[in-house]
Amino acid sequence: MRELIEIVIKVFAAYLVFSTVGNYVPMALVPNAFSGPNSPYIGFLAAGVSVPIGIGIILWLRAPKIAKAALSPEVPGPVVPESGVVAAGVFLIGVYWFVRSASVLLTQLGSQASLNYGWFAVLILSVALILGNDFIAKVFRKIRAAGNNA
Repeated sequence: MRELIEIVIKVFAAYLVFSTVGNYVPMALVPNAFSGPNSPYIGFLAAGVSVPIGIGIILWLRAPKIAKAALSPEVPGPVVPESGVVAAGVFLIGVYWFVRSASVLLTQLGSQASLNYGWFAVLILSVALILGNDFIAKVFRKIRAAGNNA
């Protein structure tokens, strides 16, 4: 089971890197993309690109340790408790939205356009998902068991 979790983390890390490259490469290929009155500042654009790529590389390299930490030591064998799967999924969703919102905000800071403050809310909610993944898993388990009389 640990190998499966490791593969999922690595697939997620690869998605972060390749989706970022796929989103920003077409912009770099536009003629005069970095010159003129509406061109983005290179520093902010580089930060907006490097945040998802950097986090993707870190996740890829740390995937074995993350997978090992995701498994509960109290449960023998390859069985992963449902709350652990929910917590891991919520954590990865939070990481995805944190990376995406940080990248968008950094890119918007470097552009001449006005800032979309909705991405700040997404950033705050993503941190809540990352830090509260165990709490959300416990709530999920209680909601799921609410109809059972056992």
